[in-house]
Order: sequence, then C-alpha cells, then structure tokens
Amino acid sequence: MALAESLSTRERLLSAAVEVFVDDGYEGARLQNIARAAGLTTGAVYANFRGKAELLFEAIGARAGAEIDGILAEAQGRDVRELLELLGDRLLQPREQVPLLIDAVAAARRDDELAGALRQHLDRREQVLVGLVERAKREGAIDVDVDTNALARFCMTLAMGSLVMRTLHAAPPERAAWHELITRLLDAVSQEQ
Repeated sequence: MALAESLSTRERLLSAAVEVFVDDGYEGARLQNIARAAGLTTGAVYANFRGKAELLFEAIGARAGAEIDGILAEAQGRDVRELLELLGDRLLQPREQVPLLIDAVAAARRDDELAGALRQHLDRREQVLVGLVERAKREGAIDVDVDTNALARFCMTLAMGSLVMRTLHAAPPERAAWHELITRLLDAVSQEQ
C-alpha cells in the first residue's frame, strides 16, 4: 500500500500543509494548493479544518507534539532539574517548524483570526511550562517564591527569541557555554541559593 493511502485524510493534509507553508509562506499558501499537494479536494480541507489558520497550527502542533513526545521519552527517569536543562539545551537545535511559526507571527499582524490562533497555540505551550515549573517547585528544584507564570513567560520569550535567531541563521553560542548559562539560570531560581 502506498504511503499516501495509509495516511488519514487529515494526516495527508497536515503533511501537505507543511510543505506548502514552507514553500509559499502563510500568506502565499492557498488551500487549493494544499489540497492538491495532498491529492485531495478543497472540500477535504474544510471537512477537517475551519480554515488556513487552524491548518497551520495543527501542522505546527503535530510537529511540535512529536518533538515534545521525544523529549519527554528521553527525559524518563530524570528529575525535573535535568528535564529543564535538557529543554534549555534544545533551544539551540534546529527545528523544521521554525519558519512556519515565524511566518505565522509576521502574518498575525494583519490577520486577527491568525493572531488569536497563535495566542492560543502559545498559551498551550506556556501552560506546559507552568506545569513543569510547578513540578519543579514541588520537587525542590525551584524556589517556591519564584512566580510560576513569570518564569513560564520568561522561558517562552527565550524560546521565541531562539526561534528568531535560528530563522536568521545566526551562529549559535558554543554548546558548553550555553549549557553553563542554562545551569546558572536554574541555579538562580533554585531553593538552594
């Protein structure tokens, strides 16, 4: 059986959407081109998604979800401090969805629906960080007096800035120096100061 036949309609659309969004950008992408790339009709797009904004975020989310699942699998058996260090180290690694997310941010300035979808997408990611910070507080890795929401937002801001730098192909800092900085930042918010 061919790969396209083994994938669901939704999966085919998400895969095609990534390709079209990367090639044409969010604003240049047309739903009919996405449907065509998936070997489907535009009706299939609307049967599975409310529109282009939802399709974009589902595509980004599918990629990011697989990445997060991989990180969490790798983090099995690690304490929360090691997990936070791992996440900090990952900010330097290239990711396929970077251009999609940066393109979405730029397009959101002119598209209120897209801006709302982007806020919801980032809010969900930030809530994952809120959960990690709360877990770190319970396990004693982060001082209970540190504001959970402020730290989660700081981490999101750092991650978004990292996306911008990678999109611009800025040379990353040396990995050991970056890891040392992440370690020091975590030390600064730990209970053992």
